[in-house]
Amino acid sequence: MSLEIGFNEERYVKLLTELIGETKYLQDNPPRYVPEEDKAIKHLLEVLKPYTKENGGLLKVDHITYVEGRGNLIIEYENGYEKGTVTFIGSHLDVVPANPETWERDPFKLTIEGDKMYGRGTTDCLGHVAM
Repeated sequence: MSLEIGFNEERYVKLLTELIGETKYLQDNPPRYVPEEDKAIKHLLEVLKPYTKENGGLLKVDHITYVEGRGNLIIEYENGYEKGTVTFIGSHLDVVPANPETWERDPFKLTIEGDKMYGRGTTDCLGHVAM
């Protein structure tokens, strides 16, 4: 299987819309808000599924959980050459709490106006995760 490398705006916006739609449950400010990263991970697992080793792809994808609902994804790409870590990319799925009353737009829904995107986590860090 070959990996298609390039930016697919339609897929990006679809995934980002799904991730921003979960941000009400990704807010991180205990004890009031404890993020449930698994709500975002389910969307990521679906997007990654065709590229996993189980489906003939090149990615080894592990969903690990130490605290219920607060999972992590570990994604490994084996290049067929040297063993070892070539690159490490880290990100996060939780967001800073948002009070919808102080926003001009719904923070828990992706809104696109012209070339601007609005929604909690769009630039930190769900936008990066969707890439």
